[in-house]
Amino acid sequence: MRSNTLTGQHILVVEDNAIIAMSLEDLLREAGAEVIGPLATLRDAERTATEAKLTGAVLDIMLEDEEIWPVARILAGRGIPFIFSSGHFEQDTLPAEWASRTIVTKPARAQDIVKSLRQALGVA
Repeated sequence: MRSNTLTGQHILVVEDNAIIAMSLEDLLREAGAEVIGPLATLRDAERTATEAKLTGAVLDIMLEDEEIWPVARILAGRGIPFIFSSGHFEQDTLPAEWASRTIVTKPARAQDIVKSLRQALGVA
């Protein structure tokens, strides 16, 4: 994976699994991003999605027993690109509202996450 491919990006990470969250944070920092989070609750994620300076996000679809859709709506409303991450959902099971969004299936390879995020951000 090329380093610094996400330099200058402020990426929100929402993930409730601590090990996955730390791993995701490390790989995004290695790629040059400033990581906001990781956040593990819907409430924290909604507040941060509303208030923080963000250029993109990686959203775990399921946080305990809550789905991430309210956060996705906030980001979409602000025009902030994002990708989904999930071990349970697949592209064809996303609600119609999000059918065109990228979903990276866990466990995902680091280069797949960075590549998908770069595509969502429109970073060459």
